[in-house]
This record gives sequence, C-alpha cells and structure tokens, in this order.
Amino acid sequence: MESQTPLPDAGLSKPRDVHAYRAGVLIRAHLFLATTVGSLALWHWPQRWLISGAPVLTYILWLGEATGYRVLPFVPFWTVASLINLTYAVATTSWLLFGIYLPLCYMATLISCLCQFELASNFTRSSLGSILAQLHFINDKIAFFNIPALEIDTEVEGLLVIRGLTLSLLHLSLVAHGVEVGIKLSDDMELSLQVDEVEIKLFRRVEIGDVYGNLKGGEYEMTFGSLADATTASTDGASLMVSDTPLLLAAAKNADTRQPEVEATKEKLTNGDGPVDVSAKDAAASLTQVNLDKDKANSRYAAALKHIDETSSIRQARQQTDMMASRAPNADSRTFDPSNSGDMRAAICSELHDKPSVPHPPTRSVKVTTLQNLTAPKVRKFMHRLPFLLRLLLNPIAYFHTIHIKAITVGGSGKWLQHMLHEMVFRDYLERATGVTNLERRLSAWLSDANFVVEIANIVGMAQVPLSTAFDITTQLRVDDVMAYRTLPAKVDLKQVVRLGGADASITVPSFLLPHHEHILPPLPTEEVEREKETQVAEADGIPKQIQAQHDLEQTRKDETNLTLSVHARLPAVFDQELLNFVAALIKATKIIEMDPGPDSDHSELVEDSGSEIDVPEPKKRGFREMTRTFQTDLAKGMRRVAIDAVTNDRWIAKLVGKSIRRLESAKGDVGYTGLVPISLESYRKAAEEEIKLLP
Repeated sequence: MESQTPLPDAGLSKPRDVHAYRAGVLIRAHLFLATTVGSLALWHWPQRWLISGAPVLTYILWLGEATGYRVLPFVPFWTVASLINLTYAVATTSWLLFGIYLPLCYMATLISCLCQFELASNFTRSSLGSILAQLHFINDKIAFFNIPALEIDTEVEGLLVIRGLTLSLLHLSLVAHGVEVGIKLSDDMELSLQVDEVEIKLFRRVEIGDVYGNLKGGEYEMTFGSLADATTASTDGASLMVSDTPLLLAAAKNADTRQPEVEATKEKLTNGDGPVDVSAKDAAASLTQVNLDKDKANSRYAAALKHIDETSSIRQARQQTDMMASRAPNADSRTFDPSNSGDMRAAICSELHDKPSVPHPPTRSVKVTTLQNLTAPKVRKFMHRLPFLLRLLLNPIAYFHTIHIKAITVGGSGKWLQHMLHEMVFRDYLERATGVTNLERRLSAWLSDANFVVEIANIVGMAQVPLSTAFDITTQLRVDDVMAYRTLPAKVDLKQVVRLGGADASITVPSFLLPHHEHILPPLPTEEVEREKETQVAEADGIPKQIQAQHDLEQTRKDETNLTLSVHARLPAVFDQELLNFVAALIKATKIIEMDPGPDSDHSELVEDSGSEIDVPEPKKRGFREMTRTFQTDLAKGMRRVAIDAVTNDRWIAKLVGKSIRRLESAKGDVGYTGLVPISLESYRKAAEEEIKLLP
C-alpha cells in the first residue's frame, strides 16, 4: 500500500487515539451494512440502489477508511460518499444515465478493492501473472513489457515501438517507457523520434519528456532506406501478430544490439556452465507457473524498468557525450557547456543521428489496417451514422488533456543538406557559371562536417473540438524558447546560431474533415459556380481582391479546402554572423544562376553586311564575324559579372544585415505569418456513405 488515509482530527497523535478512531469508523461501516440489509427487507426501492453498486462502493470506502488505506485520501470521506450517492440520485432519473453510472460504479469498486485490500491485490496479481507472462501487477499498478510494435501501413510507412507500459489505478495514469518511432517519409527521407517517458494523467494532462528527432537522408543514414514502397493495407484483417514484415526485418537488422553484460555475468555465476539459449516455444513449454508475491513482483518490475533505462539510446548518447566532453582538450575555450540543458540536448540529438531509427524493435508487430478492420462492420456502420458521438468523445478528451512537452530537439546531417543543395541548385551550373564553384565550396565547407539542430523548449499544446459543426476545430501551441545549433559531433562542440524569445502557433481545421462527417462537406463545384467565380475575378476591384478571387477560383476547380496556419515568433531574436554569411552566399549563388543565360544561349549578335560596296573576300568576312562574336561574348560576361558582384556582394550584405539584425536583440513584440494549407477533398468524398445520419 502506498499511503494511508490522513486522520481528520490533527489532535489524534497517539497510537491509542488512532486505533480508537479506526475502531469507531469500522463500527459505523458495519452499522451502514446492517441498515442497508434491513432496508432491503422492508422496502423495494433499495433494490435498485443496491443494483447500481452505490452502497457497495460506499461500504468498501468505509472499510478503507477504517484500515487507513482508502483511495483518494486527500478528500474527506463524507464528501466522497455524498458524491457517490447524489450522483446515483441523478442517474436514476434516466435509463441512459443509469446505464452509464452502473459500469462506472462497479469499475470504481474494483479499483478500490485492488488499492485498499492486500488479499484482493495478491489474488489478482497471481491470477493475471499466471495467465499473461509479460504482465506485472505491483500494488495498484499493472505493467506490460515486450509489447508488439505498431506497423504503420497507411499513407506512410513506419514503426512505433513502446518498450513498456505502466497503468496506475490509484493515480489514474498511464506511463509509456521507451517510445521509439521510425517513419519513412519518402525514398530519400526518414524521420526518427525517441522519448524515454510519456505520462498520460487521465482527465488532467499529458506530460512528455525530452523528445529527440532526426531527419535522415540517403541510403547510409536511413533505417528503412532500402525498402521499396511495397507496404499495402490489409483488407481481410488477417495476421494480427506479424513477425517477418519488411519493416520489422529492416529495424532488426539495424537494431542496437548492445545489451548489459548478461553473457559474462551468466558465465561467471555458473562457473562456465551457463544455461543454453533455446527458442521461445521450448522455453514456454518448460515454464512452471508460480504465484508471485509482492516482493517478487516489485523486484521483477524494477528490473524491467532498469533494463529499459540502461539500454535507452538517449541515456547512452548522454553518457557518450559526457565522456567525450570530459576528454576534450581546451575545455575553457569550448562553446559547449555540459551544464546547460539546451546545449546538452543539442549534443545528444547530434549523437543520436547515426543511431538506428528504431534501436529496440520487438519480435512481433501489429498493422494499423489490421486493427482498423477488427471493428465489426455493423459497429462501424453504427458509428458512421452517429458522428455526434465522435465529437462527444473527442470534446472532453481534448479539453481535459492539455499536452506539456519538456523539449523537442530535431536535427539533420550537414552532409545531407550539402547533397540537397548540390542536386537542387548547383548541379547544372558548376561547370559554366563563373563564381558558382567558389561559392559552392564555401557553402559545403560550412555544412559538410556539421549537424544542424533545432530545439524548442517548454511546449504547451491544447485543442478544442466543438460539439456543433458550425464551429471549426482549433489547436493552439505555445513555446517558451526556440534555438538552433550548428554542432560538430566529432569534437563534441556546438555553436548557437539562432535564438528567439519564444513562439506560438494556431491551426484551424474545418469540422467536416473529421471521420464520418462527409455529410457536411461543401457541395461539388458545378459549372455555374465556376462561372460565378470567374465573374468575380473579372470584376475584382484592385490587385489584392483580384488575386484573392483568382485563388478561390483555382481552389474551386481543384475541389480543395484550407487549413488556416498562423505562426508568430516572439522577439528579441539573436542570429550568428556565420549563419548570415552562409545565407548571403547562398543568395548570391542563386542570383548568379538566375542571371545565367543557359548553355545554348548566344551572347553576341551576328555581324550583318552593312551593304558596303567594298568587296571583302568571304574568308575574311567569316573571320571578322568570329572575332566580333567572341569579343561581344566576353564583354557581356564581364559586364554581367561586374553587375552581379556589385549587386550581390555577399560579405558586405551579410555585415550590413548583421548590423540591422542586432537591433532585434533588444526589440520587443512578435513577427508572424498566417497562411492557408490546401487539402484535397477527393479522398473524403470517396469515403462517403449514403446512410442517413441519426445524430449529425
């Protein structure tokens, strides 16, 4: 048991007074039981009260008060008892409310018994422990380990791994230990996310620790880079547990196989005669079921959590960073401060970049589409006809579960950014555009050996799902600190290149984008509507109105709607001069490329015959034309070079911009942008069903 019920009278300090108080409570509990039984013998109305479970729950809580282990010890007993029975009085006026109250009351009774009585908890622990080998029952907690991975096989491919789950019945909280996510965004891009702990406090908040993410590109960085886009959604709902999918095999191939020194310890403890590793089937056949007591359950649970913590990639990266930082020379001149939480997160994220996206994959996985198909067709049809129930469910979930994230740190490799610049900007111009080669070398030198990390700290997010479809869904995000780093993993050194005073964002989503809400989708655009939009474009008053009308016309033709995204960065802001130099050099390179006429252009004009009567031989005419063409081409290139250098002197521009930006270091206010994100409605119209909605 975790905590005893505080005594209502602070003067009861002696053990004799405590025993007297608890004896009195026990007597009152038995009197309540006797009164309830007597009422059942005399009247009929207490039968419905007994069926509801309210008197049983009240008696159980009274016994917990008498033993000193009542649930919710911080709330006075009479307040809890009154709330239980007053809620019953309201619920008994409606068959719907009574149907909701009945299972909730019996669930509360079960949880109270597990938390208050050791006999009930021991019996449940031994029973569940003999049924589920991976389930741990510890006091008021239920823990699961070796959980199958969730294989994402919908719009994108990916793998979600949760290494452990702990459900606390007393605190009504769910804790996920060791969350690892790997998502293949495209053939040359992958996102990995890792967090050590996520705690969901039911009807209160969601607390997430330090989240580390990495964008990976190229065959050698990606865990799932060698996989083709062959993931298909299962339609028959078969193969609930899959052990040989391409995603699992790729994750297992790249998994972090470093384990604690189990083999050496096993040989040492057994004097070289250690047990032989066997298959899971053979091991299960030789198991003997034992009823675990409290001490064994606690030790097994603690050992499982310790193993997850010791093999965590985040913990190992932190240890590696600390070790390399302690060995690095010239610690006084180093910009990396191990005591600074922001610097440490950036260094850890940079260290995690070369690690597998999913370091600890389990042996089995469950597909998302398989779980979706587990729902019976009749149930899906019923939910489809009652979209209001979905909003009724999402409204309290979103309202009571604000999300608090300690920090999100996302990094990317400088070599990958260098490759992207080469492929998208410089590839076709390095051989002929004068000056581009030197600029490309400067940009590559700043990118090649570094990683770039963006960190946002102290994040609070909340969402509002309205019950009425007349209102849109709104999501708000607030960030206290925004930083960007350029890190050198080989030297365990980093430099902060950007820092903002904070940021906030809001997203507005139309309600008809929710599942089962296609009945309120905007109607398909007709020719008459398109003609009306074209008329609005023609009659628009002024350029701004004309551009807006043209955008509406294009979206009407494409059958699109919009998400409204608003982002604001809070000042002051600090920018490093090296970053400004890099941006200025990149702008200069793009300007040179824009002014380059192309490989097939001719910069000279043909020298035409002036009509002179002087008879010039044909070979001399051709030589004169070639000389003139060469002269004009060189002159045009030289003048263009001078113009580009005059307009795009990147070093001078960077210094000038740096002087202007330094004023932002003492400025206040915010700078933001509000834009629209288009979403096609075609897929939503295809998923529409013709059944009439009962509660739209």
